[in-house]
Amino acid sequence: MHEVYRESADVDAHNNPIEGWAPPVEVRVFGWEPPKSTEPVVAGHDRVIVELLLYAPQSMNAQAHDRVRIDGKQYEVIGEDSDPNNNPFFIPGMVSLQLRRVEG
Repeated sequence: MHEVYRESADVDAHNNPIEGWAPPVEVRVFGWEPPKSTEPVVAGHDRVIVELLLYAPQSMNAQAHDRVRIDGKQYEVIGEDSDPNNNPFFIPGMVSLQLRRVEG
């Protein structure tokens, strides 16, 4: 499931744009790498950061801050996609998206 990030013209009490997302749309993807997690080594912190690389069709047009749900877990798209389609020899029709989820 893919949710496109939308920044509202309205602002909150701190004058920041109000964030929102479009309704989720089902997208078929090529696959993803196993999630990798990191935990801080500071005592008392229970935050876990989980990242994975998603192989999606170019037509998905995912941008930073979009949300993607994989195996029931929600991730955020980080940065821009990696697009290997800009060459004359091989055009796979897919892009790589870096996803991140923070727990705790």
